[in-house]
Amino acid sequence: MSPLCECCSEHMNKLNQQVSVMRKEIKNLRQTLDGAIRAHRKQLLAVQAAVSKIGLSEEVKAPAPTPPSPPSPAALERGDIQTVPIGYISSCFSVKNGTPRQPTICGPSRAELRIQPSVFNNPEHALVGLEQYSHVWIIFLFHKNGHLSYKAKVRPPRLNGQRVGVYSTRSPHRPNALGLTLAKLDKIHGHHRPRFKFLRSTEEAVAAIRGVLSADPRSVYRRTRCKDRLFFFTLDTADITCWFGQGFAEVLQVKPVEPHIASV
Repeated sequence: MSPLCECCSEHMNKLNQQVSVMRKEIKNLRQTLDGAIRAHRKQLLAVQAAVSKIGLSEEVKAPAPTPPSPPSPAALERGDIQTVPIGYISSCFSVKNGTPRQPTICGPSRAELRIQPSVFNNPEHALVGLEQYSHVWIIFLFHKNGHLSYKAKVRPPRLNGQRVGVYSTRSPHRPNALGLTLAKLDKIHGHHRPRFKFLRSTEEAVAAIRGVLSADPRSVYRRTRCKDRLFFFTLDTADITCWFGQGFAEVLQVKPVEPHIASV
């Protein structure tokens, strides 16, 4: 093969530069589209929250699910699976910021799982014998992950921007958006309410805050580009303001959560 002339070589270099620019533009368009999808999702959630505050009853917010009819064998073979929520869970973490990625990071944290009574004719029978166990596995749905789509590769915060396959991570942005967590069974029926909604004492709240900060809940962007910025998260009924320095985190303020956040 004969070598390219100077004119052809210059033309090829220009084409390569144009292709590189086009790839960058396509990448920027994809990022813009993803941002628009996330913004649209947040707007929908904000509208739903505003509508719920107008005067809708609790039954309208969390309607009792109707038990699905048993699927046919043919439907199971096709993979047509219909599910119905058996309950709804709420925890001391009401927003995304500060929520631990693993249950063992913040041991003092508490949550409450309310079983829907309409799933069974005798719902109390479904809990018989559960008190004999110390832990339970909970399969749940990521209903507020903020995405309408998912990607085959993601950037986990712990890998500092490295792209890996979604199935090798704990990313909630995955097909079917199902999650699995191990929870310690505290009690089945509670009779008293502490000062906090989920935590039992101030000591548990302090331990929970330390557990959250020790795991550095900031995203890669905040750790690498916003080290001098404040970080906010909500724990139970408290809003925490902290600041991350070089190798340490300092709590600047702890105040009661705002009513509009507590009602979420």
